[in-house]
Amino acid sequence: MVVSEMSTRLAAAVRAARTAVRRGPLADAPDGPLPDGVRWPTALLDPAQAVVPFLGREQELGELRAWAEDDAAIRLRLVIAPAGFGKTRLAYEFGDRMSTSGWTVVPVPRGKEVPTVRARPEGDVLFVVDNAATRLGLGAMLDALGRPAHGRTRVLLLARVAGEWLRRLRWGSTLWAQIDRSDATQTALDLPLASGLPDEVVLDAAVAAFAEHLGVESPGVAAVRAPESAGATRVVDLHAAAALAALDAAGTPVPANEPNPVRALLEVAASSWAWSAREAGLELTIDEVQDVVAAACLLGADDAASARDVLRRVVPGLPGRAGARWLLGLQGSVVGLGTSAAGHDRIGDLLVVDRLGRSVALVGSCTWGLSRKTALRVVRVARRVEVELGEQPGAAALASELLRRAADSCGDDPRALRTMFLLKQRSLLGGTADDVHRGQQAVVVARDAVGRAEALLDLGTALKESGRLAEALDTLDGAVAAWRRLAAGDLDRYRTGLIDAINTLGTAHWGAGLTQEALRLELEALELCRAAPEQDVTWVQPELARTLISLTVSLVETGHPQEHEARNAEVIPILRTLVARDPRQWGVPLAQTLSNRAVTLTESRPQEALPCAQEAVDISRRLVLQAAQRHRPQLGFALTNLGNAYAALGRDRDAIGPLDEAVALRRELARENPVAHTWTLAYTLASLGAVRSRLGDLDEAIAIEREAVLLRRRLVRENPTRYRRMLAASLSNLAVTHSRSGEPEEALPLEQEAVAIRRGLAEEGQPGEEYLARSLSNLGVLFSELGRAADAVAPTEEAVAQLRLLATRDPDRFEPDLADALLNLGAALIDAGRSEEGIEPTAEAVRVRRDLARRSPDLHLPGLAAALSNMVSVHLDLETFDTAAEYAQEVVDVRRRLVDGSYAHEQDLLRALDLQARVRRAGVPGGRAVR
Repeated sequence: MVVSEMSTRLAAAVRAARTAVRRGPLADAPDGPLPDGVRWPTALLDPAQAVVPFLGREQELGELRAWAEDDAAIRLRLVIAPAGFGKTRLAYEFGDRMSTSGWTVVPVPRGKEVPTVRARPEGDVLFVVDNAATRLGLGAMLDALGRPAHGRTRVLLLARVAGEWLRRLRWGSTLWAQIDRSDATQTALDLPLASGLPDEVVLDAAVAAFAEHLGVESPGVAAVRAPESAGATRVVDLHAAAALAALDAAGTPVPANEPNPVRALLEVAASSWAWSAREAGLELTIDEVQDVVAAACLLGADDAASARDVLRRVVPGLPGRAGARWLLGLQGSVVGLGTSAAGHDRIGDLLVVDRLGRSVALVGSCTWGLSRKTALRVVRVARRVEVELGEQPGAAALASELLRRAADSCGDDPRALRTMFLLKQRSLLGGTADDVHRGQQAVVVARDAVGRAEALLDLGTALKESGRLAEALDTLDGAVAAWRRLAAGDLDRYRTGLIDAINTLGTAHWGAGLTQEALRLELEALELCRAAPEQDVTWVQPELARTLISLTVSLVETGHPQEHEARNAEVIPILRTLVARDPRQWGVPLAQTLSNRAVTLTESRPQEALPCAQEAVDISRRLVLQAAQRHRPQLGFALTNLGNAYAALGRDRDAIGPLDEAVALRRELARENPVAHTWTLAYTLASLGAVRSRLGDLDEAIAIEREAVLLRRRLVRENPTRYRRMLAASLSNLAVTHSRSGEPEEALPLEQEAVAIRRGLAEEGQPGEEYLARSLSNLGVLFSELGRAADAVAPTEEAVAQLRLLATRDPDRFEPDLADALLNLGAALIDAGRSEEGIEPTAEAVRVRRDLARRSPDLHLPGLAAALSNMVSVHLDLETFDTAAEYAQEVVDVRRRLVDGSYAHEQDLLRALDLQARVRRAGVPGGRAVR
């Protein structure tokens, strides 16, 4: 993309010259006039015309009716859904029904929010605000609504996403003190039309209605190519598919190979636009017509001057007056749906992506020398494209370029800079240098205390998401201080802003490895949430959810698993409530929380971890179907935790599938964004390597774990505070695999390094005593394998002492580790020639494992078999052969129960039978203890 203003003008000039020279005749336009229905095909989808009968949504209409007919003087409600799910049609239907009940329905035009409210008629009034998220005058409008009125007032807000714009209304308007706490609640339409109403019924009704409108016989639902569905099907996609079938029946050429029905309808519409251009005396090709309409969708063509501006940019030399009349005719005729010349916003946005996404020169022509008003419109379209069409090829790059050029045209306009951040989804992570630059500009031009506090928070967030943590911490400190000053004057009004700032600063501290400081901030945010008055529950609930999500992670990092469990149990029901209101925005946090819960349950109650991990994967897959690029990171996280949950249950073969998929996914992400995803790739590699090692795929495990170690060494050089613990885990995993491969000399330095790192973390007061104990126990085993029996006893004794304390506090989580450490201690004592002393820890390990196996046989029978095998070895050393034979028989019985056709379990059974045979050959000690 061309960036500088000079090169942008040059590209536009070159394109203009080429256009003027190469314009050819209009060979693609149809001959003769067309019937109105065929002439303007996108008008078939106009919700105002209601060509298709209203189906479904009766439940939503009932809820809206009950909301409106309440006795309260003023109430608000938000209807939220992506483009094409029927918000506007629902609003029209609701308005019609309210009108018949004596209400006055008033649509609120953009830019005239306050005058519309001040001209409020007498009686009960319903104001309808479409595209509410992009209304910069909404706060002032709500202030104006606070004045006394004769009659009830209802405000219906329609929006695609409930993000920053809605949250910021709380401190952007004084209205909220006057309304009930149930106001501003949401109705989500990102759902099927109604239970028991399949897509086939909707398609059948739509194709019949369109055929009747066009004056032809209905071809029936069998003629409709139903759109592919990713979750709930958009109503606009169903209606577009039905419209194509009806147009085909009317003799209109319809694309045969375009799978997207809206894009196919656009191709049909392009011919009608071209015909109307020729009818107006304009010699335009099909491509030029589509470029003009796309530019009008981007820039707007609301009057003769703006229409001529669009034409000068795209087809210079065209007769200005005739061209403007033609373009305004598109905008003002029945083809004009919503705010663009192409019709419905979704149709117009697709056209913008298709035409501008393939032409740098057209982008340059459309974006140099923009007025501030037009630049603001470009910002709105760019953010829509980013949120709604981010999966379309080239859409993300186009949106980024349009934002950059709009920002250049806006200069220091604080409203434009605010809009760029306001319309960005909070869940859409991944800050860019442009976000940072715009944030810096916004801070400089902020005109009041609230504006500066918002700008500092936006800039700090952009720095954090860009990986510039040191700068982010400084900026976010300033943002928190600014919000504290505002909240000191009116805490209830600015509470959510202060909570958000504190929470964002906490996540930046966590990202920098400062977990204790992150925990302190998150606890403060939680206290602020809990202190909110009852009427602010609706506003505070999303901030409470975000606070609890961050807090659960920090509680694990700082060694508070019980508190983590309590906070997790609290946040999941809240998230399910928020998902019901806005599934697109809150689906990801719910999946993340379920995955985090699976992580902690994996260590203590693995049977309960698996359902959480599986639900997180299911949600993530649905999200990826809707927007793969945006939700792939969440799917990688969920798959990794599902693999770990299987592994914790001893189902290593089941773990391979999700872990392999997660590694492949995270390799792609790490190539695209190394700063954000290198650590996640290393995390999944570590999990996969450990599973491969336990399955006996040792060469493959060593290669995987070496890669994880290399990645984590690089991360430690960049941020030692955060990544040292992860490096120690990979070093220990690799050491275990080398030991299993019969290479203890390779393993020893790796485990010693892991012990040193973990000791250092413990001395700093960092949590993780269990990991140090595991490394110490492993170190003892390695010393024994290298024939250094005297060196093996001390680290294993230290490991047992630490794990005894931990098992006292949390037996479910630490008793398995204690049993392993006891076995290693017994073996170390036997190898050191202290067989009598080795009996006690080995017998204790058997007792612990018996108890665990009774409670969870699938998980703990392998550990019981290992402990019993060591008891056999102890008694062989002591020449108590009868007792050894009893334990050997039990080992064989347990191993027989575990055989499931896998190679590893069959080999374990063969080894058990060999051990039993050696015991039967009385007098044969059997050598060293079995580990």
